[in-house]
Amino acid sequence: MKFMNFSTPTLVINKIICLNNLDRMIGVANKNNLVLRPHFKTHQSTEIGNWFKEKGVTSITVSSISMAEYFSNEWDDITIAFPINILEIDKLNLIIKRNRVKILIDSVSSLKILDSRLIETVEVYLKIDVGYSRAGLKVEERQKIKSIIDFCKTSKKISFLGFLAHFGDSYKSKNKMEIKNVFQKSIERIKVLSDGFPNFRISIGDTPTCSTIKKYPDFINEIRPGNFIFYDLAQYKIGSCEIDDIAVRMICPVVSIYDEREEVLIYGGSVHFSKDRLRENESDIFGYVYYGEVWDVSNKIGYIKSLSQEHGIVKLEKKIGLKIGDQLNVIPVHSCLAIDKMGAFYESAKRVEIMK
Repeated sequence: MKFMNFSTPTLVINKIICLNNLDRMIGVANKNNLVLRPHFKTHQSTEIGNWFKEKGVTSITVSSISMAEYFSNEWDDITIAFPINILEIDKLNLIIKRNRVKILIDSVSSLKILDSRLIETVEVYLKIDVGYSRAGLKVEERQKIKSIIDFCKTSKKISFLGFLAHFGDSYKSKNKMEIKNVFQKSIERIKVLSDGFPNFRISIGDTPTCSTIKKYPDFINEIRPGNFIFYDLAQYKIGSCEIDDIAVRMICPVVSIYDEREEVLIYGGSVHFSKDRLRENESDIFGYVYYGEVWDVSNKIGYIKSLSQEHGIVKLEKKIGLKIGDQLNVIPVHSCLAIDKMGAFYESAKRVEIMK
């Protein structure tokens, strides 16, 4: 891809790389007889959603009721992978009139409110915490789990579908072996749950384990990776992908050059990238910086060492004769947040808007 005439920070993606990433994930799902229910919070785009459809994907994951509403015209089978916000029940009721929606709960209190205010039937997953400690019930909380299942049996509006878990600890890994260890420990907890409450569906999902694990136990029914469609620097650093699997770049103009300290000022700051960072060689890294052909991963010239609101400081590792007005391309640390902040991206010469 040649540079277009971008005068401000601009996000670009590579469709060929995206489709290769998608084909690999579909292959893993098919080999293990799993439903692939990709998480659409990464791209938030009906355009990219169509790429999944063309590959035979029929069900999706979203992170909010608003996102479910956004995709409801194009997708019928939607899981909202976030414990239900009861203040949005009216909006949820509008969606479930015409879509199959699966929602998350982790308390009887939420179930009672749903039971009294839902206008149509819905399927629910119980959110299970396997170690990330963000949301959900622990596997050991058997009585609470049983109470939720029993309540659903008495409800005319709510059908208990099964258990949903997110192996979020995998993002803290340092290499593939640590990712596999997180998977194994989490699967052992899920196995206890499956043995104690058999015959329910079990949905798991995160990009690091789904990108690394090739063989799944029979009691797992579906996987829900999201970031894999683009990947990013964080995924590369922990071993989820190769550097050339990353399908997203931020194009940033060079504003000033400081030869004496081997640094460059770019137009591209935290309002474009977010403030997500990595540590590498005792330095903060906000993105790898390249010069030349956008998708050439051999032309790394440095890294973003700091970000302000609109600007970034690039620490140069090579002297290449940069000029003010040149364009650099950056692999962001976190593609999901970069896309959310930018609100749009380019695929070839086409501007693609995302969810507002």
